[in-house]
Amino acid sequence: MKTSAFLRAAMWLLATPIFAQSPAVITMDQEPHHHLTLQNDYVKVFKVEVAPGDSIVLHRHDQDTVAIAIGEQFVTVGIPGKPDVHQKNEDAQVRLQSGGYVHSTHVDGDTPYHTVAVELLHPQTNFHNVCAAVLPGRLLNCPETLAMASSSSFKSQMLLESGETRVRLVRVLPGQHMTIGDLKDFQLIVSLDPAGLSPTTGNGPDQTLHPGDFVWVVNGGSTRVFRNNGKSEARFIGFAFSPI
Repeated sequence: MKTSAFLRAAMWLLATPIFAQSPAVITMDQEPHHHLTLQNDYVKVFKVEVAPGDSIVLHRHDQDTVAIAIGEQFVTVGIPGKPDVHQKNEDAQVRLQSGGYVHSTHVDGDTPYHTVAVELLHPQTNFHNVCAAVLPGRLLNCPETLAMASSSSFKSQMLLESGETRVRLVRVLPGQHMTIGDLKDFQLIVSLDPAGLSPTTGNGPDQTLHPGDFVWVVNGGSTRVFRNNGKSEARFIGFAFSPI
């Protein structure tokens, strides 16, 4: 009788799903390499810096997240239940990581991994490519008027768009500047190269931007001037958020 009871208990334990005994996957906020540096009603912005040979541990994205590569990256991406993927992320590459995405990232090569991750706190509708293949396998939706807006001082390329958010790449030419801060939208500017930022009024301190630095621009607030004092293009990724 005792032997039979023991066997039944052992069989019950073996039948218990393995995943029920495993710890839950941590969130992006809990992942130790993701450092939250800005949070407001629209976004959480994380700076992610990882040394060569180290790894971003397995975690999940609860909301749609736009990841921006600061510098070239060689990584191995792990997704549960799928083979590892070895990939190269180009400098300034923009990737959309949809809500529910679970992954780890190992840093290959001998250069550090630097990314700015912008978590979008409001549900997004109809994300689609505009003039760049951010979403693999999907068609571009690039009207001629948006293909490459330009002036004597900058070039602008719309990359990705939803019903609530627009993402573009801007290249300010050497020795030139441009005004940022469309008063109809909230904006986030993520610098990809060294640049300067100053108020258009001339009142207030100038700000030096390094690769990976960012600035939040409030709807209805003061405009600012993005200045390229260097001898090559100074780029930034610009987000525009429709007021809620």
